[in-house]
This record gives sequence, C-alpha cells and structure tokens, in this order.
Amino acid sequence: MKIINLLPLIVFISYVSFIWIKYGVQSSISDSYYRLPGKQKILFTLFCWLFAYPMIIMAQNGLMYVAATFIMIVGASPAFKRDELVKFLHMFGAYGGVGFGIASVWVNYYLWYVSILFLFVAALLLIFKVKDKIWWTEIIAFLTIYFVVLFGSSI
Repeated sequence: MKIINLLPLIVFISYVSFIWIKYGVQSSISDSYYRLPGKQKILFTLFCWLFAYPMIIMAQNGLMYVAATFIMIVGASPAFKRDELVKFLHMFGAYGGVGFGIASVWVNYYLWYVSILFLFVAALLLIFKVKDKIWWTEIIAFLTIYFVVLFGSSI
C-alpha cells in the first residue's frame, strides 16, 4: 500500500487523538482550533490540508476533488468565531466537504446504501440529542469517506 493512501488516516487519527487526549471531545473538530495554544494553531490547518490533498490523489474523481477543496477552505479559515466572513467560508467549506464527499460515495463508487447509512446515523445523533453530535458526525463522515475511497471498488 502506498504511503499516500495511509497519510489521510494517519493524519486524521493523530490529530483527533491528540485533541481528544489533551482537551477531550470538542463540540466539533473545528472547535479544537480554539483549544490549541498560539503557535500550535497551525496544526488545525495542516490537519485539514494533509487529510484533503491525498484524498484528491487517491480518489481521482471530480466530486472528491471538490470535497477536498472544500475541506482545504476549512483549513484556510480556521478562526470561524472571528468574524462573519470567516465563519461563512468555514461553514461553507465544512458542509461542502462532507456533502460532496458523501455524494462521491454515492455517485462515483455506486455505494448509495453507505451514503444513506451515513445520513441515517447522522440523523440519529440529532434526534437523540447526543452530546457533541457535530464532533461524532464529522468523525463518521471522515472515516466513511476515507474507507470508501480506499476500498470502494472492492466493497
């Protein structure tokens, strides 16, 4: 297996685990930016970019390219509580990244049932008012998209 295929998973697990261990589960992965001290804030941007860029190379399809570009926008606008424009860009990137990623699962990999399952689980998190539901939805989205891109043709 090529390192480019493992990089998104390594980056994802490393960053989320670091945040979880050091600061606990956050409201969202993006909220972790505000927990990081000064010079460490760049870790959030690196997390987004080092997850997204390899996904473009791995997936090699238009929807995933768009999804990864949206996640890169999230990384470029981490201080979403600063002002309305940055918040708009950040949220636009976050919803676009997850939305186009899950759409790619359906359209490019023909795994409509995985997309439906993701939406069902996300809805359950909302319905049952799970604490930190955005954090858990993001984790499920990242892992779903990654594993479909990695193993999609064999599922």
